[in-house]
Amino acid sequence: MGNNFTCLLVEDDALGIEMLEDYINRRNDLTLLATGTQLSEVEELLHKYSPSIIFLDLIIPYGEKNNFSYDKIPNDIIIIIISAIPLSYYRRGIPIGEKFELLKPISFENFSKCVDHVIEKLSLVNE
Repeated sequence: MGNNFTCLLVEDDALGIEMLEDYINRRNDLTLLATGTQLSEVEELLHKYSPSIIFLDLIIPYGEKNNFSYDKIPNDIIIIIISAIPLSYYRRGIPIGEKFELLKPISFENFSKCVDHVIEKLSLVNE
């Protein structure tokens, strides 16, 4: 596969960021564009970059500007939810569009399986 997919990481836990950055960097088909630690940063990052994938922790501080909503994420971006709580138990707003789930604690094996699945989807769309 010669394709390279760009991604953003939105996570507030320092160890989680370090681990996921390492996982992303271990794969030659992913390029990390930027990391955010608050939801309010997502909109700014999306104006700056056009990622294929967003790794998104749902339980994260809103940050300074509290006007962010998930509907500001374009539908063509695939979202990988990184959370200790399964989506089926989540009672707050969640992003619309195509989502994949990575439950914490995240092993590199599970991370890779999920990313392979997402890349397969993206490759089919881009054909």
